[in-house]
Amino acid sequence: MLRIFSNFVLIIHCICSSHKMATVRATEESRGGLKYELVLAEPSEVTLPPKLTTSPPKCNLSAEDIENKLKAAEERRQFLEAQKLNQLSEKRNKEVEVNQKKQEYNSSFMEKAQKDLEQKMEEKKENREAYINSIKEKSRDHVRHAQEVRQNKVANLVSSG
Repeated sequence: MLRIFSNFVLIIHCICSSHKMATVRATEESRGGLKYELVLAEPSEVTLPPKLTTSPPKCNLSAEDIENKLKAAEERRQFLEAQKLNQLSEKRNKEVEVNQKKQEYNSSFMEKAQKDLEQKMEEKKENREAYINSIKEKSRDHVRHAQEVRQNKVANLVSSG
C-alpha cells in the first residue's frame, strides 16, 4: 500500500515540476485514506468580450419597394402552392395508376381461375362418364358370361340326362 502511495506522489511531483504554478494539496477524507488535489493554477475570472449587437441598418423603404416585396412574397406563396398542388396531382395519378394495375391483375387472375375451374370441371365430367361407361361394359360382360354359363349348364344337363 505504501508503495502505491509513493508512486502516486512521484507522479504528482513530476507533474508539479513541469508546471511552475502547480501545487499539491493533501486532505484526509476518511480513516486511512488521503485525497490529493493537483492545482495547476488558481482559478481566474475569464472575461468575455462584450457582444456587439448590431441591428441592420435602417433604410427608408419607399412605397414602391414595399409593393415589390409584397408582390415577390405573393409570387413565392403562389409558386409553393402550385408546387404542392402539382405534387398532390402526381400522387393521385400514381394512385390511380396503381389501382388500374391492381384491377387488371385481379381481372386477369379471375379469368384464369374461371378457365382453370371450367377445365377441371370438364375433365371431371369426362372422367365420370368414362368410369360409368366402364362399369356398364363390365356389367354387360358379366351378364353375357352368366348367360353362357347357364346355356352350358343346360346343355350339359340335357346331354348327360
